[in-house]
Amino acid sequence: MGRFFDPHIHMYSRTTDDYVAMANAGIEVIVQPSFWLGSPRTSVGTFEDYWEHMITFETKRAKDFGIEHFVCISVNPKEATTRPLAIDAIEPMKERYLDREKVVAVGELGYNLINDLEEEISVKQMDIAASRDMLMMIHLPHTNKIEAMNRIEKILDGKKYNREKILIDHNIEETIGKTLDLGMWAGLSVYPVTKLSPERATKIVQKHGSDHIMINSAADWGVSDPLSVPLTAERMKNDGCSSTDIERVTFYNAYDFFKHSSRFTWKP
Repeated sequence: MGRFFDPHIHMYSRTTDDYVAMANAGIEVIVQPSFWLGSPRTSVGTFEDYWEHMITFETKRAKDFGIEHFVCISVNPKEATTRPLAIDAIEPMKERYLDREKVVAVGELGYNLINDLEEEISVKQMDIAASRDMLMMIHLPHTNKIEAMNRIEKILDGKKYNREKILIDHNIEETIGKTLDLGMWAGLSVYPVTKLSPERATKIVQKHGSDHIMINSAADWGVSDPLSVPLTAERMKNDGCSSTDIERVTFYNAYDFFKHSSRFTWKP
């Protein structure tokens, strides 16, 4: 058992049994980005109740099992096309939630269906993050990831964002190179069917190295595994990866990214 950091997991949709298993597997720190509700939202208040739940209740629930819990706040891309609700939610997000304790980034941002409505909401939130010198977590969609990366590249070329403060998540073999070449951090989500297997994630690290790459589970309501980070570490060890590379992608790179937030107060 090593020490593990899961920088992307949706514990709102998980059980206390998951927390027990995660703690027993050596997961010490997690970051929970804003997700979609699972059903259509009916008011801005549903966003606020959700953000408050993550910041308060979920942080305490994790602490009860010895796990440090941090939060990313956003209007998720899967909910960005519901107008005017998505636009209306941004103002209270900015005024009442982004400066709260344990809020370490704006995210998830990015794309789901890859359209202009999603991009508008994403760029609005990226601008808010940049104005506050906050970290950002950007979501690549399940399909057409290359198209999404091309759109992200155009956004970055058009505006001055600090790329060292941007994490592009859900990378695959075809996007990881561009993410790293553009000077950003790269998330590899180990998640059955729609994302990566431990074997694929291991091969990506073997090809591209361990710098600026972090493994996460992205566990949510779907068929997913909150132990994906330690399971990938085991696979990497079995495939001959060095202990240094394993520790970087399953612990220290996530720490090095999130420590750029003033509200990431945990130290290893």
